[in-house]
Amino acid sequence: MSADKLSFMLENGLDLREVVTTGSILHINQEFDVDDLKAEENNDDLAPQVDILGQPVPNFATFSENLEAIKETEYVKKKIIVEGGGLPLHEGCTVFIAYSGYWENQEEPFDVVPLKKPMEVDLSDNGLLPGLQFAIKTMLVGETSVFLCSYQVMYGEMGVPPRIKPKADCVFYIKLIKSTLTPKQGKLNLSESNMFQRVSHEVKMLTVSGTSLFKSKNYYAAIQLFKRAVNMLHRCRLADEKEEAVQENLLKKLYINLAVCYNKANKPLLACTACNELNRLGSLWNNPKVLFQNAKSLRMIKSYPEAQMRLKKAMKLQPGNKEMEEEYALLMKQWQESEEAKKRAELVLPPATITEEFKREVDDLIKTFKSNDEESKITIPACFNSDEIAYFKEVCIRENLFFNKRLSTDSKYMENAGTSEACSESSDYLCFTKPETS
Repeated sequence: MSADKLSFMLENGLDLREVVTTGSILHINQEFDVDDLKAEENNDDLAPQVDILGQPVPNFATFSENLEAIKETEYVKKKIIVEGGGLPLHEGCTVFIAYSGYWENQEEPFDVVPLKKPMEVDLSDNGLLPGLQFAIKTMLVGETSVFLCSYQVMYGEMGVPPRIKPKADCVFYIKLIKSTLTPKQGKLNLSESNMFQRVSHEVKMLTVSGTSLFKSKNYYAAIQLFKRAVNMLHRCRLADEKEEAVQENLLKKLYINLAVCYNKANKPLLACTACNELNRLGSLWNNPKVLFQNAKSLRMIKSYPEAQMRLKKAMKLQPGNKEMEEEYALLMKQWQESEEAKKRAELVLPPATITEEFKREVDDLIKTFKSNDEESKITIPACFNSDEIAYFKEVCIRENLFFNKRLSTDSKYMENAGTSEACSESSDYLCFTKPETS
């Protein structure tokens, strides 16, 4: 696959032992950046692009004469190249290593983990081949050593044809970069103190997975992952302002992702609620991307004046954006057609109508609102016909929610955003509120 089409990378390579036995779990590398890969490909520097430890070994028998067997097993021999320091490793440690593995009399390594992207290894549960497990446990932080590993503790008598020959001994050059205590494992207890680090890591993994699903156009599955991440962040206890700032940044990214996904999935009401959350977090009127998504969702629910106001602000923040210009042209076209249709409708005065699709979306909106313990109130523009507003009231009665209208606050938002613009046609808003619980 070319770099232009590559959208994600794996954290670690395949463990060949797992491939032929229990199977292997692939983990996405969150820090991978396609632009970094392109930059590397375009680099004309003759220096190697991958950090390779050690060098080829022509003859293992001769090479082993300068190595000593480690205490744990006679099948692994070792020689220290650079001394390390600190306390010995134990099963409660998570270490970060780089290595290069060589077959006998082979010029190129068959497996490499570079120094700039080390492998994270939990010594209590890692799935490493026994030979590497024995080798790493003998090391200290900062140490670089070479190990000759017998096939008995590596790929076995059969090997993994055709890549790995039967009874294949190998040499590994390993550098132990750092060691940390392994975080407490088990089920996440979001109310437990000192839990935010684990929660934020899980949220980042959910975000990466949701982004991959979005790129494959599986919007509904992506939405579920983003919603799960949002819920975890809202429920997790925070220790200090630093964690609160991290939480807020993660929430902003997730709500932006949700707004985009809801628009793609044709769920504009839910997209509006995501944008309302971004406004609460102070990331609406200063963010052209969010304003653009909010304008799209408002256009889809036919709230044209509010959509125009947001889109104008987005275009002012990001002039020359063709996608925004196309959206503005579409908005004005639909608005004009709507006004013309309204004038024609006034002549015949047909009864107000409501569709099943509209009912389903309202049901989804209210269900999402009720399931979010952090939200006590949501608002959406009141650009609906009488039957549609009546259905909102019906659902609120059914779900034990309060329902009312309130005046538009767009002028206030625009004033707070540092602009003198104001909406020429303010409309009322529908407001949904949960009953207070004692």
